[in-house]
Order: sequence, then structure tokens, then C-alpha cells
Amino acid sequence: MIKKHILTKGIAASVAMLFLFSCSNDIKQVQEITKEDNLPMDVQENLVLQYSDSSFVRLQLEAPLAESYTQLEDPQRKFPKGIEVFFFDSQGVQETRLKANQATNFINRRLWHATGDVVVVNKKGEQLNTEELYWDEKREKIYSEVFVKITTGKEIIMGEGFEADQSFDNYTISKVTGQIAIEDE
Repeated sequence: MIKKHILTKGIAASVAMLFLFSCSNDIKQVQEITKEDNLPMDVQENLVLQYSDSSFVRLQLEAPLAESYTQLEDPQRKFPKGIEVFFFDSQGVQETRLKANQATNFINRRLWHATGDVVVVNKKGEQLNTEELYWDEKREKIYSEVFVKITTGKEIIMGEGFEADQSFDNYTISKVTGQIAIEDE
């Protein structure tokens, strides 16, 4: 009877050890699985991010959904349900607003890619409409290579390709395809 009891305890201990070693999480394996499946490492809902400098808010980002893919070779944060970004000057006054149906932030490159009904409005009330816009944080520039429409108080300018400072104060259109003067009533 003693041999059977020792044998049972030995088998139970072996099974327990097997479970302990088989249940360990190897970080590289987890990263490889999530990389292959393209699963987000982090998901946030109703996100509000604020970046400040010298006690002034410089940027506020709002998004209903944010998914972080930090395991990728080029780490990204995706906003599949859209974003709204407010840019502020050094005194905390709102300069520009950007809204898009979707966006991707390439974290290490400090590059943003906004798509789907992208609208940018500056403090003068000028509005940019396009389907695709890039924001280069390092250079503090926004740009697009596709059709853009800029509406000012005096005219509507359409073209292909565009570049501006991130406050959308100074801009150029690469290839103007149309210009319509707006008359006061």
C-alpha cells in the first residue's frame, strides 16, 4: 500500500511539474503569435490624450477606439473609428483642428497617416478637405499627394498635392486644378 501511495504522489508531482513548465509565457513566442495574427497589444476606448509643454496643452487627441501594435517591426497605433486632433499655440490658444475617419500613427517615425474625409480647419477659418493626409511631427508639416480642396473666405482652390505647416497657416498646392472666387452677397 505504501508503494502505491508513493507512486501516486510521484505521478501527481510529475503531472504538476509538466503543467508548470508548459504554462510558462515566453515573451518572444507571445510576440510572434500576436505579430502573425496582427492582434493589438493594447486597446483603448474613448481615448483622450493631451500633450503639454511649459504647462500649456499643445495638442489634444480624441478617439473612440485606439489599438496599439507595438510588437510590429514598425510599431503603430491605429484609430479605426476616427480621430479629432486639436493643436494649440504656445499660449494654449487653439490654432487648428483635424478630423479624419481613420488614422495610423507610426510611433518610431513620428508620422501620422489620416484617411477618409479628412478635414483641417485653421484659426482663420480656412478649411482643407482631402481623403488622405500625412502629418510629420518632426518637421511639423502636413501634406498630401492626392486631391485637395481649400476653402477660404474669398475662394475655393482645388489641386493635386499639398504641403503646409502643421498650423495650416502657410500652404502650397503642387498642381492647382481649379480656382473659384466666392462673392459676398
